[in-house]
Amino acid sequence: MRRFCTTVLFALGAAILFSTPAHAQTPPAATGLMPGQRVHYRFDYRGDGSAIKVALDAPAAFNMSLQSRVTMEIYTPEQIAAMQRGETPQPIGRGSPTLQYALFWQGAFKASGTYQVALSYQGDIPIAYKLHITGDGVSGAGLIFDLPAAPAPNTVDQAGKKVLMVNVGSSTNPAEIRLPMPTEPEKCTRAPQVPPTVTQSIKLCPNEVYSPLKIVGNNIGVFGDAARSPVVNGFARQFAITAEGSNIWIEGITVQARADPRDLGAWLCLYQDCAFPTNPPTKVSGSFVYGGGIYLKTTNSTVNNVAVRGGTIGIATVDGRDNHIINNQLNDLVGWGSYNWGSIGSYFVGNEFSRINHGCKTPDGKTFKDGCETAGWVCINCTGNAITRNRCELSGNCFYINGDRALPSNDNKFIGNYCAGATANCYEITFSTGNLLQDNIATFEPKSNQMCKYPFWLGGSVVMAQKNLWQCTIDADTAFNQSRDSTLVATNIINLDAFGAVPFSPLAIGTRTPTPVPSPFQWPVRAPLGSTPSVACPA
Repeated sequence: MRRFCTTVLFALGAAILFSTPAHAQTPPAATGLMPGQRVHYRFDYRGDGSAIKVALDAPAAFNMSLQSRVTMEIYTPEQIAAMQRGETPQPIGRGSPTLQYALFWQGAFKASGTYQVALSYQGDIPIAYKLHITGDGVSGAGLIFDLPAAPAPNTVDQAGKKVLMVNVGSSTNPAEIRLPMPTEPEKCTRAPQVPPTVTQSIKLCPNEVYSPLKIVGNNIGVFGDAARSPVVNGFARQFAITAEGSNIWIEGITVQARADPRDLGAWLCLYQDCAFPTNPPTKVSGSFVYGGGIYLKTTNSTVNNVAVRGGTIGIATVDGRDNHIINNQLNDLVGWGSYNWGSIGSYFVGNEFSRINHGCKTPDGKTFKDGCETAGWVCINCTGNAITRNRCELSGNCFYINGDRALPSNDNKFIGNYCAGATANCYEITFSTGNLLQDNIATFEPKSNQMCKYPFWLGGSVVMAQKNLWQCTIDADTAFNQSRDSTLVATNIINLDAFGAVPFSPLAIGTRTPTPVPSPFQWPVRAPLGSTPSVACPA
């Protein structure tokens, strides 16, 4: 059995998990142990009676005036359950000073499950520390933390015009973007009065149900309310809302999409066409064919505070530039929360992409219990986008750049995103260059206690990384090595932590240029060379 060892280093302003070399750097995502602070770590234990060793390495704690102010406590699964009931059980073990460590504890149990280590500090100054949790029966060690609520966008009035203020992230430049809104009509439009094609702004009535909407033109708003009470219904393999134009604004609605039964247990095709090695070969249509919530062929457009339920795709964009997908709930879908083709210079901020995952059987007879190309956020042939402060739990992949078929996605920036419990990869970036991973988290999902499998997969890519927190079943070093060894294409991580803080702009104004991909079709074709199937745009 492979020995599992997890090392967590917290310095003042920096932390490194899973002690790794520079090419597979892992994060600084927290400060040190602060006065009055109590932090918890979790680890899974096989319950085979093998030794568990927990060691706190904190040089400052060897100072006698501080040593007595640091405590380390170990709790069993039963004690954790008691604490969740509001009880205060005594820990099963406490750390003691040794010549090598500030605090050390060793024990063994016959009960399997999730255990916890609690560190408390009552000193006067912050201290740096390193926590080691090791053992043949130990796995899945990581920091337990409460993810702070992301600041919600707010609307302000500027010279009589409404502007949506969006916090992109504290480490980005700019930290905030301002999006002027179209004028919202005073009166709502009842469902029977909505025209076949929406060419001017409308307001949907509270709690009313609408048939699919088609929006064409510029400077058009479709407004609901803060509770997203208006509902737009969709049908299988169609989009409930399609929009084409510039400066289109969709806000405050719920989309009730519908997935085709054929797609519920299928391996999903990211491209317009996928082939499986049966005899004869089986071809499957994919991409936008699946339909879903909202389809955008737009520039400078915004979807804000929208919930999509029940379909295969939440929000799809094609050949979009300067779009803003903000604060949407794209959960519990069949395929992808946000599916993007050819997106340039757009923002994806504060969205939820959770529980997008299913098992499948492929046409060539392979069976998968989960994954099947599902993901929270997907981009193909995309350039210069900012993906910040999004949350993804229990999906197949969470954030997925696919560079197959010579369609790379370059110079995109993933900042401050949260991935928990992904069954495949939290961050997958293949055959692409210039992408940045900064201040992101890959960890376990606390309610289900499910660990993410891989923190990242970077085959054929050169990625910049800084201050990320990686704590998945597969450690960062192994994830890098397996990514590198999966392809002959150069694979590397440039560790920006070695250079200190690196200022950057998530979207460099004036440099947003698309990757040219000649295509005779209205939207992208993902077919083998020489095959040119056509797919009609969903109504």
